[in-house]
Amino acid sequence: MSWLNPAPTMKTRLILCLLAAATAASAEEALDIAKLSLPFIKEKGLAWIEDRQCASCHQIPSMLWSLNSALKAGLITESPEVVKWTPWAADWRHWNQTKDKDGVDKVSAGNIDTMVFLLLGSSDPAPAWAADFRAQLLKNQQPDGSWKAGGQLPLGKRPPREIHEVTTMWTLLALKPTADDPVRKRAEDYLAKAQPGQSTEWHAARLLLKPDDAALREALLAFQHEDGGWGWLTNEPGDAFGTGLALYALAKSGLPADHDSRKKAVAFLKSTQRPDGSWPVPSTRARDKNRINKTATYWGTAWAVIGLLEEPAVTGVSAAR
Repeated sequence: MSWLNPAPTMKTRLILCLLAAATAASAEEALDIAKLSLPFIKEKGLAWIEDRQCASCHQIPSMLWSLNSALKAGLITESPEVVKWTPWAADWRHWNQTKDKDGVDKVSAGNIDTMVFLLLGSSDPAPAWAADFRAQLLKNQQPDGSWKAGGQLPLGKRPPREIHEVTTMWTLLALKPTADDPVRKRAEDYLAKAQPGQSTEWHAARLLLKPDDAALREALLAFQHEDGGWGWLTNEPGDAFGTGLALYALAKSGLPADHDSRKKAVAFLKSTQRPDGSWPVPSTRARDKNRINKTATYWGTAWAVIGLLEEPAVTGVSAAR
């Protein structure tokens, strides 16, 4: 055996085995945590449909995205909810309890986020309604290059411009315009004037647009709290909403599943999960003064599942430890 490549000692073998076991345990825990949440997500999502008859800007898209993530991860082998309610949610007549007389153009203008999250969360790369959605999204780009948030999102507890910046970033992710597309150029000119966001969502969306940018990834990692969580607002205690968003963006940037930050986040979600599979999340609306509410809890639970189940992508960024 060459001295340049010595055989591993018994101690080294033991350390490698322990590291492999810890990584496997962390991955298994992530699956177990997500699996526990699925009944809650289905029950509350279907109850929303029955009660409101409305897809909502995030409620049903969040349900469908999280269930599609579970299907992709092999946690479930089929989902009648996805099959039945995806085409229903994609029908503009079911957005915000609108009436046919309002017309698709008017309704779509107030439901940018609904279209975007249905596109991003779809398991079908080319659903029948995708072309119509993209046409409406392009039609609703503002003269300044932005897309305006709808529903209750403008009531959020962050600066108004940041709210629309986040919707603009998610819309770019859904549209996937080429680098030389004027649509992208106008949006990037708008985003170039942005100040650093106050929400983890802003930083996560920015990283998703540039997953190979090591500085953006480090900026998002820097907001992780000692307990392993991220707050939906970066200066607030960790919650499932912020943590799920961060995990999703970091995975898309290529952060390995055995990275210390990911393992800490999994441990945080495990320790804060309720017996019914949900996580309590403070309202994202300013007027609610950080009280836990059902909508934020549902969004946060869905995002925790999406973040836990996202596999790290292969990118040009090296994994800092």
